[in-house]
Amino acid sequence: MTRKEKELQIRKEAKATIILFVICFLWHVGFAYGLSGTVTATIAGIPLWWWLSTPGVFVVAVIGVVILLKKVFVNFSLDDEEGGVKND
Repeated sequence: MTRKEKELQIRKEAKATIILFVICFLWHVGFAYGLSGTVTATIAGIPLWWWLSTPGVFVVAVIGVVILLKKVFVNFSLDDEEGGVKND
């Protein structure tokens, strides 16, 4: 990969990671505040909104990271094309 291609790939990976973070944030806050006052169901004495927001966001994050690793992230060396260390 050329230096330009590496920079583009790094930007693509960073954008995808930020998008996943925003999805996780919206999931967590959405279920925590969206359901906290409206749904009174409980599982094992814990409100449903907690189960969906806290452990639920962990599941969403893990699935998102797996998707990022398979579809977006590329393994490449950050060294220059020459492959050696330059002594100036």
